[in-house]
Amino acid sequence: MLEDELHFLLLRGFHYSNKAIIQQIDSLRLLPGQPKILEYLRSYDGAVAKAIGEACVLDKSTVTSLISRMEKQGLIRREEHESDRRSAYIFLTDEGRRCAEEVSKVCLSVDGLAFKGISEEERARFVKTFQSVISNFKEVIE
Repeated sequence: MLEDELHFLLLRGFHYSNKAIIQQIDSLRLLPGQPKILEYLRSYDGAVAKAIGEACVLDKSTVTSLISRMEKQGLIRREEHESDRRSAYIFLTDEGRRCAEEVSKVCLSVDGLAFKGISEEERARFVKTFQSVISNFKEVIE
């Protein structure tokens, strides 16, 4: 049955999580992909586009497009990479940091909804198991 198959559960879990996040951050007027970039930069401010794409699971052209748009929106700024003129460090602006904080609060809230009624021990075990599943996928794909 589909309801017991991992690929189907992953699809449904992502759908509901993403929908809950989008509904709660609608007022920030962010495009799909921008919230996860903001959240990544909140932890890794000054990253290069390649690292952002890898961490956020976005292809190069999507990252380039989103970053350009985010720069126009005043959410990020670029600084030239000292050793590679084709690359730039991406930093949050004050407005970007404010949005990233809002996104982070929403994501933590959605995570809380997902783990409602689940003990800390079960949650930790689930996260550890899920990290192993992702690692297994990466070994095959990369």
